[in-house]
Amino acid sequence: MRKERVEIKKLGINGEGIGYINKKICFINNALPNEIVDVEIVEENRKFLKGKVVSYIQKSKDRVESICKEDKNCQGCSLTALDYQQHAPFKKGILKDALKKYTEFDVDHLPIQHVRACQVSKGYRKVVSLPITYFKGKVNVGIYQRESKYLTLMNNCPMQDPLINQCLVKIEDILNECKARDYNDKVKKGLRFLRLRNIDGQIQVLFVTGQDGLKPEIVEKISQIEEVKSIWFTINTTRHQEFELQGYKKVYGQSTLPFHCFDQQYLYSVKSEFPINPEMEKTKLEIIRSMIPAQATVLSLNCGIGLLELAIDNEVVAIDEKNYHIKDAKDNAKFLHKSDVEFLCKNIDEATIAQCKKRKFDVVIARCEELSLAIHQSLILSKVKDVIFVSDHPSALAKNLEDLKKYYDIETMIPLDTYPYSAKIETIVKLKRK
Repeated sequence: MRKERVEIKKLGINGEGIGYINKKICFINNALPNEIVDVEIVEENRKFLKGKVVSYIQKSKDRVESICKEDKNCQGCSLTALDYQQHAPFKKGILKDALKKYTEFDVDHLPIQHVRACQVSKGYRKVVSLPITYFKGKVNVGIYQRESKYLTLMNNCPMQDPLINQCLVKIEDILNECKARDYNDKVKKGLRFLRLRNIDGQIQVLFVTGQDGLKPEIVEKISQIEEVKSIWFTINTTRHQEFELQGYKKVYGQSTLPFHCFDQQYLYSVKSEFPINPEMEKTKLEIIRSMIPAQATVLSLNCGIGLLELAIDNEVVAIDEKNYHIKDAKDNAKFLHKSDVEFLCKNIDEATIAQCKKRKFDVVIARCEELSLAIHQSLILSKVKDVIFVSDHPSALAKNLEDLKKYYDIETMIPLDTYPYSAKIETIVKLKRK
């Protein structure tokens, strides 16, 4: 294979190193800015090259010993060898680069705040969904990496919550003790996936299985793990992984688990999406809440189970397309004795158009990767005063802001390091009607 020496100029949007070979861009994993590396070219086409580091000729002063022993093989986190103090400038740079590429704003003069760092940068992932595999004579939870046959075992991931890792080890031992096997597509039997969620220190376990379901002895043994408060399974033998479309069967424990936010208690059912990083979710919701004026009428899109909507005293219409979210939201409204929030399970675009025609809103909260044409036009035609836009896709965010600049000024932009050690960045933008 062809080998080249490359100087790394910057990091790309996925955290990969970027250098140039004969003026053609080259993407190199596990390489940092200001490093000189010898690489093996593993892919080449008309537009770009991909390289694999063979050796480091000059290392960056910001390179640290990786916190992950699977750093060289696992493709889940791209920044584990970069000093965490440098993550914020890098992520802010991703946002600014997208704005420079897709907008005509004077980006250096936009009100972009500093990146809000995560207080707990490791062990923050409170939700894991992992394939069950049979490897070296035993059942494991692990991920086969893209474009390779390398299996990353996931029971000791430094990004996963320590309690989840402890439970994964115990559950693996139980599965092997009970002689469980991974899923066999030919006979449609076996264990496919395992999902664990840590909701305020209580573990919820969900198995996705073949037609044979879950053995009672496995349920009995897992229920003896002190932190496990509920066990569920769903049978799914289709190739798609939209597991929420299937029915879930509870075989042990509580139907809902309590979660504390805004000095209130909310109840989560098994299907409703729980934030991967609950502490940063609370930070995000606190910021959004601070942006909502008293007495303002609010339209909230993709509201989930209503954590924010049930914590403000405004009149709110909240919309989500998932019926289990809305069911939990309504149950929580009853539990909290809140009657000023209307929760609707409807298509987001259709409901936004209908609601904006029906009444006038002072604030629209849009949590989505990008604003659809329907939402965009509804904001403009109904003359919404304030828009709070939350997106984890900088390019889509930038394009939407460019489309709205004729009607809205950017009041503030707040980037969030919701997923430390990954290249992802989430941004809250407050827009004010001109």
